Amino acid sequence: MIGRRPYAGLATALPALLALSGWTLAACGGAAPGGEGSAPAEAAAELPEIDIAAMEPQVAARFHEAREAVLADPGSGSAWGRFGMVAHAHELFDEAAVAYRRAEALDPSDVRWPYYLGDVLSVLGDEPEAAEAAFRRALALDPDYGPAHWRLGTILVAQGESGAAARALARALELAPDLQPARLALAQVRLAQGELEASEALLREILRDKPEHQQALSTLAQVTMRQGRADEARQIAEAAEAAPFYNLYTDPLMDQVVLEGVSAVVIWQRAQAFLQNGDDEQAAIGLRRVVELQPDNADAHHQLALAYRNLGRKAAARRHLERVVELDPELVDARVQLAGLLLEEGRGTAALPHLAQVAELAPDDPDVDWYRGRALVQAGEPGRAVEAFARAAEKDEATGSTPPVWALNEWGNALARLGRLDAALEVFGMALVADPRDPQTLFHVGLVHEARGRADEAVGFYCRSMTIQPSPPAASRLRTLGRTCPPG
Repeated sequence: MIGRRPYAGLATALPALLALSGWTLAACGGAAPGGEGSAPAEAAAELPEIDIAAMEPQVAARFHEAREAVLADPGSGSAWGRFGMVAHAHELFDEAAVAYRRAEALDPSDVRWPYYLGDVLSVLGDEPEAAEAAFRRALALDPDYGPAHWRLGTILVAQGESGAAARALARALELAPDLQPARLALAQVRLAQGELEASEALLREILRDKPEHQQALSTLAQVTMRQGRADEARQIAEAAEAAPFYNLYTDPLMDQVVLEGVSAVVIWQRAQAFLQNGDDEQAAIGLRRVVELQPDNADAHHQLALAYRNLGRKAAARRHLERVVELDPELVDARVQLAGLLLEEGRGTAALPHLAQVAELAPDDPDVDWYRGRALVQAGEPGRAVEAFARAAEKDEATGSTPPVWALNEWGNALARLGRLDAALEVFGMALVADPRDPQTLFHVGLVHEARGRADEAVGFYCRSMTIQPSPPAASRLRTLGRTCPPG
């Protein structure tokens, strides 16, 4: 058993990746495997033939390895099961089902084979009774495995057996309280049964952990509508439309299948699901593997940079953004993001060429002139910075946009450096209109008043800034002036 971690489920998360990969399959034989008494030669004959010629090299190698293991020992349940796991991980569900049936026949004490068989039959959807039976066989071997109760419950829901489904889902939550898909499924069953309060309680529990859980919000909108709370239902439904799709859960048994997936396409799709759902750590793990397999994939580098940025790993994010612009010099978003990271590092001179390229590629980009102004300030050119800020403000005024407070602060500082104190106060005033409690703006206004010899006004703004966010620079200015802030 490998360590526990969440993942985007194979049975519910991925699109038709075979078409994306260009995979082609040879005839599979299709017959269900014989019983335990089948001869090894007959078992080997049932092994699905898969054309690996069009596959990614690492995928073809994994299939070849799994197939050779079966041919070397066709009476081994583990070898058949491993072949099924490789097929399962790459969404060859029919082939996986053949292998899992043979593995279970050869090794009926291994819980994985009926459990995995139930999953692939759930995906295929044409044998619901067989899927149910497979999960029940898995539970007979391990009755305390929570995810198996959840999967059984979803099959029972599909068959219209709501009472049995509710019992299975409730048991799943007893055994695995963090298994949110089981909680969501039980809430939907309670909704269908008319138990609105019970459904709402389950959904609220999900939303306490994941406030933007799309499926929970959508179901809650139905609950509140049926409760007669129409206005609230409409607000919740609108929130659901804007929310990401959550389908992450912990299933240690299925993790073993996930690890067999070596297709860059499959790994990338799964990583995108993690990224969309805010699990940047797991997204980064998958995306690192993608860029190892496809080092010239600019989109994968870009998404990995985003994951690293969200994790606070700015240097790693910058390196991958630099790789993106090498691979795709005209990708505006990557250049803007790279420039932003360079500015956060105080490297305005390095950011300027990227911003100049953005200005050529997308002259109407709303951020480029604000960023250029900031870069020019860092490069020691406040005069040119003021010109860039003025252009940015003109563009925002023409489009009805509101300048960001950080940009107005940069503009005001550049004006102050040039000795244009009245103009600086005017710009800082714009920032305070946008956010009257921005501590940096208040501090900068204090600096301008101090520069104009108005100590009392300066102290007032320093103290207002300190009240909102105590800072060493404001405290230092107060000490220099020999002043303190009034209590309270």
